[in-house]
Amino acid sequence: MRMTVPTPVGDIAVRAYGDPDAPALLLLHANPGDGRDYDAVLPALADRHRTFVLDWPGYGESTAPHPSRVTPEGLVEAAGVVLDMLAKDHGVNRVALLGNSVGGYVACRLAEGRHAGAVTALVLVDPAGFTPRNALTGWFCRDVMGRPDRARRLVVPLARAYLGALRTPSARATYERARRLPHRPDRLLVHCALWRGFAAPEFGLRDPAALDVPVLLVWGRRDPVVPAALDGRRARRALPAHTTAVRLPTAHEPYNERPDLFLRHTLPFLRNAATGPRPHGPLSPR
Repeated sequence: MRMTVPTPVGDIAVRAYGDPDAPALLLLHANPGDGRDYDAVLPALADRHRTFVLDWPGYGESTAPHPSRVTPEGLVEAAGVVLDMLAKDHGVNRVALLGNSVGGYVACRLAEGRHAGAVTALVLVDPAGFTPRNALTGWFCRDVMGRPDRARRLVVPLARAYLGALRTPSARATYERARRLPHRPDRLLVHCALWRGFAAPEFGLRDPAALDVPVLLVWGRRDPVVPAALDGRRARRALPAHTTAVRLPTAHEPYNERPDLFLRHTLPFLRNAATGPRPHGPLSPR
């Protein structure tokens, strides 16, 4: 089933898979990319969950009439509208969130904001939001990846680096979509607006240590975008004590590069989160 959800930053395409009576799961992808980036793990997830996959504004089948408005905070607002629609029109009042990169940032923001009561669990995959804020990272986000004339030359080599070995059909398809991005001015503008948003004053998690839902933090050891040794360690320190942290021998998108290993950790976590109580203290060691 495919739905279109109007939001302040564009009409978002949402696709639904799996048993309508199963626990709900919403997948939030990275920048650039679209919901198809999860194709390698979608069958296994949808076999156990009512799985919803969206395309961020300007990507996939979603629109972005004003690309400059597609910021990380704009994605938080848009994803909130999607959650409201799922609750109102489909009776989905409780949902686990699985997000990669900026999708992981959005998942955290939803779980610490007005939708906190609707979120049952978080799977954060190399999430944004834990990079040190300094002159160097601000310059890179704002003046390198945030400028179309410069980002156009870097999108493809960066994608080749963060997708790792391209060992799966899903990873190769994701790479081919990234290769087309420099030739799509509309999508390149969205890509750059999101990067600039990482340097904006309003960007940032509010209080991740206070999250009281089960959290699985998955990080690729060879991630060249948000390195495990820096961003990953900062995330483990910032997130609640009950967070379960796993490092995998991958780059930025473990579910694309090693779907078998990713599912080995993610499926049991989601099963336990769906049946267990909400945490109020340490559940498992980091």
